[in-house]
Amino acid sequence: MAERDLVTGVVQLGNLLTRRLAPLFERQNVTPQQWFVLAALFESGEPMTLAAVARSMLVSKQNMTGMVARLEHLGLVERIDDPADLRASRIRLTRRGRGVVEKLRGPYRQWVEELGGREARPLTHSINRLIAQLQQTEDE
Repeated sequence: MAERDLVTGVVQLGNLLTRRLAPLFERQNVTPQQWFVLAALFESGEPMTLAAVARSMLVSKQNMTGMVARLEHLGLVERIDDPADLRASRIRLTRRGRGVVEKLRGPYRQWVEELGGREARPLTHSINRLIAQLQQTEDE
């Protein structure tokens, strides 16, 4: 197989990881992308704006709007009024959404650990540095 350049390799890796993760999440009728929204809300511990969730996932607010609409339809998240801005709303996990996260957190962590464990730590560090570098140049 031909050697990939960095960008091609990272995109292909992302696609492959998404495909391999899908069966884990299908049991709860969520996609890997939806899982990351649910996990971000769970980790936050408080309702978040769409923009904040989009920033945490490095996607556009427009992409997030569609994902949140699908999660609302599944009964996993709900919109609530933003007390700081009456024109805006925040999203939070429903009881059902929290249950899905609690059921999937352990299997997800185990899957990640089995994927690479200690060997993956340097790669994870490099990826985080590259993301930070790209975000910095994007903000300038």
